Amino acid sequence: MTTTDLPAPPDTRRPRRALGAAAAAGTLPYLALKTAWLTGHPVGLSDPALVAGGSMALLNAITVGLDLCLVALAVTLGSRYPLRAPAVVVLLPAWVATGLLVPIALVSFPLTLLFPDTAGTGMEPWVRPTVYGGFAWQGVFLLAAFALLARERWGSGPRPAGPAPELGRVLLGGGAVTGVLGAGLGVAYGVLSGSVPLLVQGVVVAAVAVAGIGGAAALVRGTGGPLAVLAAWTGSAVPFADGLWAAATTMGGSPLSAAGAPAYGLGNLAGLLSGFALAVAALVAVTWPRAG
Repeated sequence: MTTTDLPAPPDTRRPRRALGAAAAAGTLPYLALKTAWLTGHPVGLSDPALVAGGSMALLNAITVGLDLCLVALAVTLGSRYPLRAPAVVVLLPAWVATGLLVPIALVSFPLTLLFPDTAGTGMEPWVRPTVYGGFAWQGVFLLAAFALLARERWGSGPRPAGPAPELGRVLLGGGAVTGVLGAGLGVAYGVLSGSVPLLVQGVVVAAVAVAGIGGAAALVRGTGGPLAVLAAWTGSAVPFADGLWAAATTMGGSPLSAAGAPAYGLGNLAGLLSGFALAVAALVAVTWPRAG
């Protein structure tokens, strides 16, 4: 069968537009809350000192910017532009969004509902469920829109077969080693902290990272299918975004910094490196021209 014999991909623009609009709507509670804090209105804060200081103001401004980027991505996914734009313009922001939102949907939001105690957080009890619920909502609808786009743009095309070149295997090896290191340190930090939420978070992120290693390995061997693509995509994005966020908060000197826990910081750095290496390895595996 030649490329011209393949059926035309379905037109998914209308459902993508609806899903993108739903994802964008999910940003409204968070944007309203952060805007209030940035303008000196302590809505939802039992301790207004929580958002005092330049580092927290900068962090809040950055997170508002990230949510506005998500709105732009959601709108873009509902248009025709991603069908003709360079692949990296579509894949990179969607990949980072996956890494940021999936752990919140899988871990942060459920744990907030299971462990609602806000003692010492400086926030009212409704704030965390509202924020994390909004992020989980965004993740579900945004990734659904991206999945439809991916099906329309790439889903019907032929896939290369056979093992990836040496570059893919080298990247896979480096990503696997740093990924196991980061996953192990994350779980160990959760155990030593004595905190059930931190332990659950460490275990879930570790499981996703290990799945990413397995998915990337299958693609590099030339034996992976859609499930391997999904595992490599998510399992590389989560540790990368987790490490990137930890690096940003640490360099910014915010109260969310991991500077007081060197092993945890090392685990985040290892995850960042692993996620990047696995993503490139998977990309090489599915795009590199091969004979046959």
